[in-house]
Amino acid sequence: MKKQFSNQFWLLSFCFKTAPKLMLFNLLIPAEQSVFVFFEYTVWIGYNLNAAENGASFPRLALLTLGVFLVYLVHQFIDSVYFHWSFERVKPMLTFKLRGKIYEKAKGMDLSCYDDPEFYNDFVLSTTQTDQCVERFMNDGRDFVSTLTICVLYFSYLLVMDKTGLLLALFGSFFNLWAGKAYFRLQEKARLEKLPFERQRDYQHRVFYLHDYAKELRLHPEMKGLLLQDFDRCNETVNGINKKYGFKLWALGFARGYLPVYFLLYAVYLPLLLYKAMVLKAISLADVVVLLAAVRRMIGRFGELVGYFPSFAYNGAFIEKIRRFLAFEPKIISGDKGVEGEFESLALFHVDFSYGSGHEILRDINLEIKKGQKIALVGYNGAGKTTLVKLLMRLYDPCGGVILRNGVDIRSLRLDEYRKGIGAVFQDYKIYAATLRENVVMDLCGGTKQETYEVESALHRAKFNLSERKLRYQIETPLTTEFEKDGINLSGGESQKVAIARTLYRGHDLIIMDEPSSALDPASEYQLNQELRQIAEDKTVVFISHRLATARDADCIYMMKDGRIVEQGTHDELLKLGGEYSRMWELQAQAYR
Repeated sequence: MKKQFSNQFWLLSFCFKTAPKLMLFNLLIPAEQSVFVFFEYTVWIGYNLNAAENGASFPRLALLTLGVFLVYLVHQFIDSVYFHWSFERVKPMLTFKLRGKIYEKAKGMDLSCYDDPEFYNDFVLSTTQTDQCVERFMNDGRDFVSTLTICVLYFSYLLVMDKTGLLLALFGSFFNLWAGKAYFRLQEKARLEKLPFERQRDYQHRVFYLHDYAKELRLHPEMKGLLLQDFDRCNETVNGINKKYGFKLWALGFARGYLPVYFLLYAVYLPLLLYKAMVLKAISLADVVVLLAAVRRMIGRFGELVGYFPSFAYNGAFIEKIRRFLAFEPKIISGDKGVEGEFESLALFHVDFSYGSGHEILRDINLEIKKGQKIALVGYNGAGKTTLVKLLMRLYDPCGGVILRNGVDIRSLRLDEYRKGIGAVFQDYKIYAATLRENVVMDLCGGTKQETYEVESALHRAKFNLSERKLRYQIETPLTTEFEKDGINLSGGESQKVAIARTLYRGHDLIIMDEPSSALDPASEYQLNQELRQIAEDKTVVFISHRLATARDADCIYMMKDGRIVEQGTHDELLKLGGEYSRMWELQAQAYR
């Protein structure tokens, strides 16, 4: 309970800091609505019935009714402003602000966070549930304030007008509290039992409509039968759980709805009120109507008030995940030294690394990359090549050993400055739903002639031929057809050339190519290799590849196996050595023969 209160208070504080006036307005209006509802359905109706019963003049009541009507118009105007203007303004404002905090935190997340399932789950929920979380909080908070105000008003009214009715209302309310807690506890237990099967059912549902699976489902139609079989199985399990808890939920729901309202009201309280009115003459018939309605509303509203707590607890779980994510402190911490001088060398000494599972991915890595060199990291899949490059970029820190830039430990350098000196094209590069220009610049574009020239030059050097592709809008052409009907979808090779152009556009000191020719045909691969030789004349380039044709002209080749560097040297030296590299070269050469 303490944690739930803390979570709700945290989001309430955030909302007040973001939009204090609108939040105050959004809390006061529900209270005003409740006061008016109490006045309309209790005070005003009671006054009219008593006046009519006591023979008051019609013109007087009509004049008072007109006055109430005018007050009602003002009330409706305020409600309209609240629901259709204020509330619709404050929700997006709060959502955008909270999303902004989450995105800002996400920018500084360590790459290792994606390897932690629990943290990654919090991250996904934080980003996907922000809108719903804020909306639930606003709706529940508004309704809670409104209901609490009504309960206080009717409690005060019955305390003055009829203490017996107040006692019955409290008894009914606390019975509702007990039955409600039991009902929601049982409902939550049933929900948790159904959740794994509902997730499986949702997965099977997604497979049938997602584009990713469309081709394979048509090539393997028998898979549809298997998925439908699993879908039916999950449905049967969910229905079985519903039957298991159905009777108990019905019994508790019936007890909540019938006993406090109908039994207490019509079997106990109404006969008592009629006795007071008709036998004792202590109250009027108008009082009978108003008091009966007041007790009924108090029991009902108190039941609603109790019902908000499970909702607060449900939403509080998401708030807790958002808070935990925002409180995350990255382990890859920027140093305080500036990156000084031009790039001269990057050296690794006795570097070890593991992802936390205990299994070492890299062991005792020693290598040096000097300015102007073209270095190749080769080996079979899983040798640790990509992991090594991630350490070079300081996406991870080594578990042992040290990495030095120009003789300085990279952990002591400012992180943003260090990374700006490195350009990388990974295997899993992404093409964004933006223009070709924006996909190369990867920043806010100025649209200047100089920028246009540099973008086109980078594309040309990456062998992306604008004229051959016949792009309608040249570098302003939208990529992907997700949002633009005039957009185009690039082939795998074309997409890779755009990714390479990004690095060429920025002119980094050190360029890392992770399988740069993996999506290219042999002719394009040959052309790219020729181009990369030209790039390497004044740049330092590190290739990661298991296609040795890309690596043969490197100044130094490092052959990796099982997380170690097992051989190093030029192509000719490694062939003469007759080791792992030579055997891998021979296997690939046989495929071409």
